[in-house]
Amino acid sequence: SSTHHGQEDEYGLSSPERFAEYAVECREKGFVGFKIHGWHDGNRKREAANILAVRKAVGRDMEIMVDMGSDLRTFADALFVGRACDEAECFWYEDPYRDGSVSAFSHKMLRDRLKTPLLITEHVRGPEQKASFLVNGGCDYIHLDPEYDMGITGAMKIAHMAEALGVVTHTI
Repeated sequence: SSTHHGQEDEYGLSSPERFAEYAVECREKGFVGFKIHGWHDGNRKREAANILAVRKAVGRDMEIMVDMGSDLRTFADALFVGRACDEAECFWYEDPYRDGSVSAFSHKMLRDRLKTPLLITEHVRGPEQKASFLVNGGCDYIHLDPEYDMGITGAMKIAHMAEALGVVTHTI
């Protein structure tokens, strides 16, 4: 199950408690994984509290993935939230901060400091750049999208490149 980004109105996913309640509803409907899309304001404390609230609510049997949508403001914010991902034993931490997830160097620094695998490259286009990101240690998993990555042929090239480097697709 995947959420929409957090909202500020009372009827949406407006708090860590609402996210946690929704995660429990999804688990009860048979979902085995829950992907959190946080708020757009880059509030690192609220994002970390959200991750920990969801983990507490669903226990350890449900996978949690976190997609910040590049909304955290700085590397330090990404590290802070990443530590909450580590504590919650998240399956992955995706596109954490506002560099648009294009710096393999800074993401390698983040990756070196966290246990949670990084899923990056949604905003990086084409097989060559994705290969560079992976080879230079900027991520654990890569994101591919036929719409943005040169169609089905480009997506297949990226998938084969990742497989050749030992990064295998995992389905929850």
